[in-house]
Amino acid sequence: MLKDTNNNLEAKKVYEISFLLKDPSSEKIIVDLLNQHEVLIKNKSSINSIKLAYPIKKYLSAYFGYINFEADPASIKSFSDSLKFKEEVLRYLIITVPITKVLQKKDEEKKVVKEPDASRSALTNEALEEKLKEILE
Repeated sequence: MLKDTNNNLEAKKVYEISFLLKDPSSEKIIVDLLNQHEVLIKNKSSINSIKLAYPIKKYLSAYFGYINFEADPASIKSFSDSLKFKEEVLRYLIITVPITKVLQKKDEEKKVVKEPDASRSALTNEALEEKLKEILE
């Protein structure tokens, strides 16, 4: 039974959904749909008002946001289909986050600040000039 659970965890991928909404309170609809499809929400942006370059469904402005989440690839299709029928969502785009971006985030989390090596002394200008003369000769 544990092997099945591990396989399901390994099969999950990291996705990002970007969306344009009619009003900022509509974000709850997207979050509720994500919870219905049993995904793990990793990061949410704040919802910002933007002016649209062209009208979308007769709206000249919208509210933009994005959510990073981890989900089973099989559930993405049904999630996307359920979003199509939500009138509050003007546009959305679901992408797979590039693996390099995921790895960079993990590296940033593990980043350790290294202290300077105390055994090395600072190089003086005179020593630097002597070294340059040696190299140029």
